[in-house]
Amino acid sequence: MLKKLILGLVALVVVVVVSGFIYVWINKSPKIFEASVAGLYHTAERPVEKGSLRQLDSGKVVGFADSYDTYAWLGIPYAKAPVGALRWKAPQAVTPWSNTLEATEYGRSCIQFSGPLSGVQGGEGRVVGNEDCLSLNIWAPKSARSSTKKLPVMYWIHGGGNDSGTGAIFQGHHLAGMKDVIVVTINYRVGMLGWFSHDAIRATASNLEDASGNFGTLDIIQGLKWVQRNISEFGGDSNNVTIFGESAGGRNVYSMLASPLAKGLFHRAIAQSGTPDTTLLTLAEDYDDNKLNSPVSGLKNSSNGLISLIFSDENPEASEAEVRQLIGATDPSLLLKKLRDVAPEKLMTMASENSTASTYIQVARVLRDGHVLPKDSTLELFKSTKNYNSVPLMLGTNRDEQKMFMARNPEYVDNLLGVFPRAKEPAYYNRVSEYVSDNWKAGAVDEPAKIITQTDAPNVYAYRFDWDELPSNFLIDLPMLIGAGHGLEISFVFGDFQGGLPLGPLLDKTNAPGRKALSLSMMDYWAAFAHKGAPGRGLSGQQPEWSRWEPSGNNIMMLDTDTDTDADGGLRMQELRTNVADIKAKLLVDDILIDQKQRCEAYANLFLHGYQSSDFWNPVEYSKLGCDAYPAGEFRNS
Repeated sequence: MLKKLILGLVALVVVVVVSGFIYVWINKSPKIFEASVAGLYHTAERPVEKGSLRQLDSGKVVGFADSYDTYAWLGIPYAKAPVGALRWKAPQAVTPWSNTLEATEYGRSCIQFSGPLSGVQGGEGRVVGNEDCLSLNIWAPKSARSSTKKLPVMYWIHGGGNDSGTGAIFQGHHLAGMKDVIVVTINYRVGMLGWFSHDAIRATASNLEDASGNFGTLDIIQGLKWVQRNISEFGGDSNNVTIFGESAGGRNVYSMLASPLAKGLFHRAIAQSGTPDTTLLTLAEDYDDNKLNSPVSGLKNSSNGLISLIFSDENPEASEAEVRQLIGATDPSLLLKKLRDVAPEKLMTMASENSTASTYIQVARVLRDGHVLPKDSTLELFKSTKNYNSVPLMLGTNRDEQKMFMARNPEYVDNLLGVFPRAKEPAYYNRVSEYVSDNWKAGAVDEPAKIITQTDAPNVYAYRFDWDELPSNFLIDLPMLIGAGHGLEISFVFGDFQGGLPLGPLLDKTNAPGRKALSLSMMDYWAAFAHKGAPGRGLSGQQPEWSRWEPSGNNIMMLDTDTDTDADGGLRMQELRTNVADIKAKLLVDDILIDQKQRCEAYANLFLHGYQSSDFWNPVEYSKLGCDAYPAGEFRNS
C-alpha cells in the first residue's frame, strides 16, 4: 500500500513538473527560443570544406559539411544592403567580392521586434536585426554537382506575419539529404521597411519598382533571380524551382503567383496556411480617419499616419490639422530624406506605441501597386490563367490554426493555480477557433482551388494537417488548448524537430514514433511535388495516393498518424469542403455566439479585417446580420 502511495506521489510530481514546463513554454516561449538561438551564429564547429567551393556570378564561396551527407552555405548576400539612400528602394545587384567568401554563418535578421521568430536574442519589445540583411542559405547533397541530372530546387519563404522571421530558423539538411533536392532559405525585408507606399516615394522614384512600395516582395523576386543565375553551380535545376512558405510565407507564395515580375522564375508552388490577400493602397497610405464602415480607411500606421507621428514629435505644439498641412507643404525629396534619416529603432518604437500590441505594429503589407502586384485581387486573377503565373499548386492549412494564438491570450485563457493554462469557456474557445480556422481553410484552400479548377490551370492539390498528439494530463489539456495549431506542420516538412520553432514541451517519447513517421511521409510528398509536380504516392512510391482537387468527391489529403485516437486517423483522401458562404450561414444561427456584438465582431474580423481576403466582405450582409449599431471599423484593432 505504501509503495503504491509513493509511486502515486512520484507520478503526481512528474505530471506537475512536466505541466510546469509546458506552462513556461506557452507563456515564455520567446525567451526560451532566444536562449536556444544563442549559438545560431556560432561558427567554431563549422570548418570550411574544400569540396564545397563554388563560383558564383559575384565571387567564390565555400561552405561546410552538414548532416545527412550535405553541404551547407549560409549567409550568402543576394542583393546590396538596402541602407541609407537605398532604404525603400528595390533591391540592387550585390557588389562582387574578390576573396573567397566563407559561408559558415547565417546572415543577420532583418529589422524586427525580438521574438520567437526573430532568430536574435533580445528582451520583449526590443528592436533587433539589421537593415543589411538580404542573404540566403543553401543545403545540397554532397553528390549533387557531380550528378548527371540536376536536382529540383525548393525555395523556402519564411513566415512571421511579414513583420518578423528569418531564413535561419529551419535547417534544410534533412530534406535536401534524404530527398535529393536543393533547399534555399532567404531573408527579406519585413514590416514597414519591407512595405511602404507614399506619394513622396513615387515622386522621387526613377523606376516603377522603386515607386511600388513592395520592397519585401521585390526582395523575394530578387532571390529567385539569384537562383536562376547561380543554382546550377550547386547542382540545382533552374528550370525546376518550387517556392514554398508558411503563414506570411504562404501569403508571399501567393504574391509570387500574382506578380508579373516573377513570371518564369519558379515552376511549382506550395502555400502552407497562406492567404491570397493583397492590400489596397488606401489602407497603406490614408490617414486613419475612422471611416467606420469602409474597407478602405487607412491603417493606424499607414505611411501618412507614421509620417504624422514623426512630424508631431518634431512639432509638439502643432494640432493634427497643422501637422498634416506641414507634411503636404514639404518637398517630396526632403520628406523622403527625413524619413530615411530616422533610425529604424525609432520608426519601430513610434509605430509600436501607436498600436494595440507592443510587438505587433499595424502596417500594410503586400500592396496592390499596379506594377509589382496587380490592382485586382488575387482571387480575381485566378479566374484566367492569362492573368497570373499558373503552375501546379499545393495548398493547405492546419485544423486548429487559431488555437496557437488563443492559448496565450488572457481573453480566452485563465491559469489554474496561477500556473496551468485552461480555456475560460471551452465551448466558446472552440467555437472562436473553429470560425477563424475554418475561414482560414476556406480563404487559403477551398475558395482559390474552386476558382482555379474551373479554368485550364495545372492541377491543384490540397491538404489539412490534423496532428494533435500533444501531452495531456489532469492539469493541462494541450490537444484541446493548441490542437493541430498554426505552424506545427513546418517541423514535419523539414524533418527538423531539434531546431526550428521552440516546440520542446510538445514533443515527448509518447508521440515520437507517430510524429517521426508522419514527418517522413510529408517530406516524401513535398519532395515528390518538387520532383514531379504532383505528390502522388510520394517520392518513394509507398504513400497513399494523393490525388488532385476535384469539384466533387475526395478532394483533400488528411495528414495525420495512424495512432491518432480520433475516429479517423492516418493519411487518407477525404471530401472536406469549407466555403465562405457556409461559414456566414452558420454565423447567422450560432447558438454560442449569442451576444449580438460578438456576432458582428466575428463577421467584421473574419471577412474585412482578418487574415484572409476582404473579397468576401459584404456591407449589406453585415447590416442584415443586425450590425448597424456596431460599425465594422470599430473592430479593426480589437
